Amino acid sequence: MGATAIPVDKQPLIYARFTHRLREHIKTLITPALIEEHRLKPLGQGSDDLERVKNFLSRPPSYGLYARVPMREWQLIRLPIKASQAPKPIDSVIYRDEATAYHAAFLKHLDDLMARGAR
Repeated sequence: MGATAIPVDKQPLIYARFTHRLREHIKTLITPALIEEHRLKPLGQGSDDLERVKNFLSRPPSYGLYARVPMREWQLIRLPIKASQAPKPIDSVIYRDEATAYHAAFLKHLDDLMARGAR
């Protein structure tokens, strides 16, 4: 009679297990070739593996781009930001090419993904 109570709603547990398994699978898709594919074409349709990685990283995204000068200069910011606050760049790097900025955000997401499993 000393058994622990089983929660009625198991959805959070099941979702956590699903997300963990998906994260581990996504890590196996990350290769130097996949990173190079993204560097060459960060926007638009990519290979199936690249699309799967991009979809996973976008739920919810941790980083985004802030246009310091519209269509000319970008910086990486941490998301989400509060409605009443200005975006704060995560570093002092200024990107003058949108594709390079998108790739930098992708690499930052990958760093966080790979570091998460090392904890």
